[in-house]
Amino acid sequence: MSILKKLLLLTPLLLFLHCRKNNSTNWDVDLIFPVVNSQLNIKNFIGDSIFKTDNTGLLNLSVTRTITAIKLDSLIRLPDTTITNVFVTLFPIALSPGQQFNALPPSELNFNIGNGVALKKVDVRTGILTVKFSNTVAEPLDLKYVITSATKNGQPFTVIETIPPGQNSLIKSYNLDGYSLNMRGLSGTVYNTIAQAYTVSLNANSNSVTANSGQGAKIELTYSKIVPNYIEGYFGQQTVALKLDTVRLDLIKNFDANGFSLNSATFNFNILNQFGAEFTGNLVNIKSINNTTIVPLTTSALSNININRASKIGSTIYQSVKSVSLTTANSNIAPFLSNLPNKLSYQGSIVVNPLGNLSGFNDFAFYNTGLNVTADINIPMRFNANYFKLTSNTAVDFTNVKQLDRVNFGDFILSASNGYPFNAELQAYMLDENKQVIDSLFTPTNNTLLKGVTDAQNIVTLPTFTKLKVPFTKTKIENLRKTKSLKIITYFRMPPNPPNIKIFENYSFDINIVAELNYNAKTG
Repeated sequence: MSILKKLLLLTPLLLFLHCRKNNSTNWDVDLIFPVVNSQLNIKNFIGDSIFKTDNTGLLNLSVTRTITAIKLDSLIRLPDTTITNVFVTLFPIALSPGQQFNALPPSELNFNIGNGVALKKVDVRTGILTVKFSNTVAEPLDLKYVITSATKNGQPFTVIETIPPGQNSLIKSYNLDGYSLNMRGLSGTVYNTIAQAYTVSLNANSNSVTANSGQGAKIELTYSKIVPNYIEGYFGQQTVALKLDTVRLDLIKNFDANGFSLNSATFNFNILNQFGAEFTGNLVNIKSINNTTIVPLTTSALSNININRASKIGSTIYQSVKSVSLTTANSNIAPFLSNLPNKLSYQGSIVVNPLGNLSGFNDFAFYNTGLNVTADINIPMRFNANYFKLTSNTAVDFTNVKQLDRVNFGDFILSASNGYPFNAELQAYMLDENKQVIDSLFTPTNNTLLKGVTDAQNIVTLPTFTKLKVPFTKTKIENLRKTKSLKIITYFRMPPNPPNIKIFENYSFDINIVAELNYNAKTG
């Protein structure tokens, strides 16, 4: 928590705990009591979790961000597929109840997947089979439809329905979840193909009937919304475009700087391949975006990246990892990150199986796995700048704090020892419900913690002590009542033309805040 948050949020609580109430009289009393005694470092302002320390004690900002992810459905989709089968008599036939009159031999259904994809196995995570049944015979017909290639717990997918007379007289949907599809067809030598079989008979509870020539049953089957849980085969040799996209980076939130220039930085692109297929990738047109300021990345290291296939044992995936490190030697990564980007834009492409079917139809992919691109960013806290600024907003509500009425006047005395090689300039603005500034906390001439004493390398050898006075007047109290949020800004101002600023882990602010208040102790 920042200095100002401690000052503003802890003070009212401690103030009111130190006030007593009797039942007999009314007088003013001067109170002096401690509010905050704390040690803060740069991690308290920016965030502890994003920092690591090297062996010299220098802080390094270290974050990982996901840039993009290509999932299974980006490579392969089983298209919605509709087929129609007609089971009719070629000449008039007298049918008795339960009599079978039409049985087709097993047939095949091919899914037109495209892109040279040749699948031999699909385990269905979710999927729907919708069937429209029609019957042109005067009595109900029984139909049995079996997908011999689809099994679940060792049993084939089977539909048995009684079809009333009429056009589209029965429409039903069936769940394909959990079925495993053998895509090798009847012969076991093709791909993207399932086998199916039908039989039609007069319903056992029907009346005897004559089916005239051309009469019988028709079924229209639609396979839709098939999402694989696992697929295996050959994923084809195809190019998948990565369209121009923008991702949030947010290296340091609520952070702004002027004249900011990093001495060094590394940006490691990690490509994590969970697919059982090879790829070649290209990332281009990468830009660092900070509001309207854009810095393009200059490097050739992200072209023609060869990515090995993943491997598996059972359902356990062993992903392959390809890392490309961008440094000041092979890119303009320092100015790219000195822009302090909150966003990153990119585009590119990947080629699936660039050398063809090396796996022999043994490419594989599981649901919700993919090709993930992440960035490991490491920035040693060694830089040049005119200043940098941290901003935060805190919601407050002093409307019902009656004890504020009894404070006549006073001061908060902030004593600080600054162990950093730059001045810290503090300010907090009181905002109303429309986010408009009502008042400020610090006076501009009395809000700076002076920088520590430094040597020729700008390393702090001795902290500097500063005392600030924050007036607490009746006007400030009235403005506090109108305040709905506090906008807290801390400026860290660098000395003119310094060598690189270095921020070490042992640097800190030692803060002590004391309240000196004149308080009306009303009783009775």
